[in-house]
Amino acid sequence: YYITNNLRTDDPNLDNTLKVTLLLFISILLHHLTTKYTMYRKGLAALPNVEVLSPLVTRVLGQNPGPKTLQGTNTYLVGKYPNVVLIDTGEPDKKSYTDLLRDTVRSSNLTVKGIIITHWHPDHLGGCGAVRIFLDELWNSGNNTMCSNQGGDCAILGDSKVPEQCKVPVFKMPHAFDSEIAPGQNMHHLHDKQLVEVSEGCTLRVLHTPGHTDDSICLHLLQENSLFSADTVLGGSSGEFSNYTHYIKSLNRLRELAPVRVYPGHGQVEDGGVVDRYLSHRQDREGQVLAALRGVESHVGVGKLTEIVYQNENLHPGLVVAAQGIVGLMLEKLRADGTAREVEDGFWVAT
Repeated sequence: YYITNNLRTDDPNLDNTLKVTLLLFISILLHHLTTKYTMYRKGLAALPNVEVLSPLVTRVLGQNPGPKTLQGTNTYLVGKYPNVVLIDTGEPDKKSYTDLLRDTVRSSNLTVKGIIITHWHPDHLGGCGAVRIFLDELWNSGNNTMCSNQGGDCAILGDSKVPEQCKVPVFKMPHAFDSEIAPGQNMHHLHDKQLVEVSEGCTLRVLHTPGHTDDSICLHLLQENSLFSADTVLGGSSGEFSNYTHYIKSLNRLRELAPVRVYPGHGQVEDGGVVDRYLSHRQDREGQVLAALRGVESHVGVGKLTEIVYQNENLHPGLVVAAQGIVGLMLEKLRADGTAREVEDGFWVAT
């Protein structure tokens, strides 16, 4: 604050390039300190940029830490050497991530057979274009045999179509926002229960798990009985959702799998019990919302109700709007259950 308010940018003795450099440095420093403070406040464990999590799974951190992304977006290289798929691509214009991913793929001499995107949010889909550029270059460099031996663009799912030039295929459950978040990226559509044979001894099953978003998927790694949960289940934090009823149904579906390990879209790796903990947390939160609604003397707005529900949790200012959204969606479910009603726009009472 002191520096930015005392740096005279109109000083003729201060070269413009130096001014810009100083302000850029200050901006980066403040972002770094804010991120570190957020991680400290949330009690988040530090994660390495690249970590081998199992013989079939390597995590590459998205280099985008923050209140919502936690330590950053988790992207994963999954498969038995040398053939892997990449799960998610981080956010747009994040050169530090694409450089890190490129170095990891090259140093490990991996062949990335395809990209699987878990949902349309920019911190998962946004980096697709930049990532695909360098993966296409590697694919066509003559250092791998995907094109000549396995049918090019659609080889991972057994399609015999051979394009003019091999490109790393992208697979995703379709969503209306795909073309806005990743313009110009042709995507092959996934469907529920689809099997993806990544390599010998590595098979992923696609699970459509709407709730966080309409197009959200999780991926069940059959050989490990582990789960790539994307943003449906996070590590060390609770998640957000756009449809609470669908979200609970998806969590129940994941619980039926009884996974032994969960690889989340953000945060640390969790044991399979995290799904039960998520369900319990959501049920508890729903009970808190109803209790708060019953505890007020008259009708109450979503904003005030959120303050009551989260009053003892030291909620980060950047998460207030998300919390209000969660309370609003829970109120919709309570209305469907017959335990709450909206008396006027945005104001609710218990029934």
